Amino acid sequence: MRDDAQSAVHKMRIAVRRLRSLLATYRQVLTPGSGDEIRAELRWLGNELSAARDAQVMSERLDALIRDEPAELVMGPVSRRIHMELSDRYQAGRKQALEALDDARYSRLLGLLDAFVAAPPFNDKARRDAREQLPRLLSRDLERVRHRAEAVTDAASPAQRDMALHDTRKAAKRLRYGAESATPVLGRRAKRLATRAKRVQELLGEHQDTVVARLTLRELGAQAYVANENGFTFGRLHALEQARASEIEHRCPAVLERLPSGSLERWLRA
Repeated sequence: MRDDAQSAVHKMRIAVRRLRSLLATYRQVLTPGSGDEIRAELRWLGNELSAARDAQVMSERLDALIRDEPAELVMGPVSRRIHMELSDRYQAGRKQALEALDDARYSRLLGLLDAFVAAPPFNDKARRDAREQLPRLLSRDLERVRHRAEAVTDAASPAQRDMALHDTRKAAKRLRYGAESATPVLGRRAKRLATRAKRVQELLGEHQDTVVARLTLRELGAQAYVANENGFTFGRLHALEQARASEIEHRCPAVLERLPSGSLERWLRA
């Protein structure tokens, strides 16, 4: 991270998210409230890391879009404007992330994690057979995905639908991480569950990328207009991202249907 390695921010943010997610999944076997402070501090750290990584992701995405465009449809200094804007965002985000790593708050978080690992605050439920307990914990995560997915259907506006899809993605990510952690105990069924949850997460992650890309392209198009540059290409890329979002929304129900229906506990023990 401090050396500005290409994937450093990405790897650290994934580690932070995985820790937060697993603390939520296993909350039922922990002393009430024992993981709340760590989760809150991990959320803070994740937010501090997000700007740099988001700029990286968007730069790569928009570069790929431009490479796929016929040369005659790329009008004006499109690539230069994208690189200038997203490079500035990345550098500002990296500065923010490094300041967080130098903050006493980060050192304190590491201390909280060390203490948690040294003496996990398990409750009496943690004494039960893992083969009995884990399916119950994962069932809660699966129900969370189902509930969030229902909100997509009930959304009253495109903005609400985008938010509901984003929330569904986050719920699927929690289910995936929980299932992966349970695989050594539950075996192939948990691994299959993790794979299916990952597919939901990745598909809806792609959708969220289209949401952010459209906002970015709109901003870049406005900047180009003010600078008396041709904004045609930004509008075209925006339309391509809108079409991609519609395609993903159409595919989403089928991917969600691949998750187990009915009782997850019975499905995992089958």
